[in-house]
Amino acid sequence: MNGGLVRDLLSAEAPRSVRVDWDRVEAWLGTGLPTDYRDMADRFGSLFVGDWLWVHAPVRLADHPSFDKELAGVRSEARDACDASGLPAPGFHPKKGGLLPFGSGRGGEGLFWDTTAPDPDAWPVVVLAHARGAYGNASWIHTGLPLVPFLEALMTTGVGTAPHALGPLPARVGRTYGDAATSRWTPPDRAARNDPRRKALTTGSGLAALTALVPPAVDLVPVAADDGLPADYRALMETYGAGTWRGWLRVQHPDELESESWRRLSEAVAPLRNDDFLPFADSIDGDVLGWVRTGQPDRWPLAWVPRHAESGPAMGLTLTQALLAWLRGTPVDAVFASPDPDVDLVDQATFAPVGRPAAGESTEAPTT
Repeated sequence: MNGGLVRDLLSAEAPRSVRVDWDRVEAWLGTGLPTDYRDMADRFGSLFVGDWLWVHAPVRLADHPSFDKELAGVRSEARDACDASGLPAPGFHPKKGGLLPFGSGRGGEGLFWDTTAPDPDAWPVVVLAHARGAYGNASWIHTGLPLVPFLEALMTTGVGTAPHALGPLPARVGRTYGDAATSRWTPPDRAARNDPRRKALTTGSGLAALTALVPPAVDLVPVAADDGLPADYRALMETYGAGTWRGWLRVQHPDELESESWRRLSEAVAPLRNDDFLPFADSIDGDVLGWVRTGQPDRWPLAWVPRHAESGPAMGLTLTQALLAWLRGTPVDAVFASPDPDVDLVDQATFAPVGRPAAGESTEAPTT
């Protein structure tokens, strides 16, 4: 490995014993990788550089996101930052010459290789950087430097120009989460084929398909809902209870629908629709989902009061049908949040019951 400074800094680190199955990793990525990156990953795993940047390696770190999720997160963050900054959407590998993520920063930076060159050892590093304290003002730094010279520049001269300059950073390089147990990482394509939830992305219908895709908690106490509400909603409450779907849609407990805060919400959104609207869920973006009460409860259609748009027509779907289509990545309407294109749909098909792992998520009625 070239680069005296990086080599000297790493000399103080004890090598890890886990080696990477590069044939499988590169087959999964669809490309070879730079030699210096492979050498560092073989010896040390993931690295933390200058107290600021992570260089992700294809190893498994106990209690931390897997390598594939780290890369998906870098891509997703870059898409969002470019959109917020008015930049063209980036072209990612495997597009010809696309950007291949390999690292990230504490300030939301993304580290990528420009894969235009046929030889991975010639790939220059490209950084998506943010002006400090100004999200929505991102810019690309085309360093023209392969990995190790890039790392040395970070800790000596810095890269880029103000206000998007990065570095110079402290001359420190160490293993990421140094105390975390490290083991071999298996590319997800093999595990994905064996995941029984994957079949539910394309087969089955109704609550049976939904529970196959998103298995409910085994120790959940069933929630009884009033007979005057749609049977579809009552079945969901008995199976899942109240909680948050895909980290975005919060379906309320039946008792919450009778609370003072929810009554105030109903009164606030009523003028925004010209029908008899009963809200029962809201998104983290402030959109309100409810039923249009017309006829028997089991025939009540779903409808939205969006936070940032006009209310649209009711949907001809039950809640279970809408949830299943949405989690499968099928367009439902303009309000349901689109799936993240960089994250496997199975990984996005989640439900967090109220009071369980969805730390920090609120079930309070939104302000409209």
